[in-house]
Amino acid sequence: MPAYVVETATSLSGPSGQPVAIGGNALFSARFQNASTQNPGGTPSYTGGTDLKPTTPLIKEVKLVEDFERVLLWGTGLDHLACPKVSELSGPFRVVLDFPTPP
Repeated sequence: MPAYVVETATSLSGPSGQPVAIGGNALFSARFQNASTQNPGGTPSYTGGTDLKPTTPLIKEVKLVEDFERVLLWGTGLDHLACPKVSELSGPFRVVLDFPTPP
């Protein structure tokens, strides 16, 4: 599992330094070191979407913000601030942010 940090954010920017717009009123970032959507040989290690807009009351958008020099940054835009439970799973290795479901 690569080293990672999950935290709230007020804004997110890509490698150019320009802010990346993500829908929602609150932001979370998940930054991974030594990770990429490409394998070292240049083949894709991730082929899913990079700008997801689920139809949930809490999660408004999940977007790939940065994939540069083995730094991978995903942003999650929420309707309101809510703290996720963070889990590490294997088969394949992944980090899961489990946000609470509103009543």
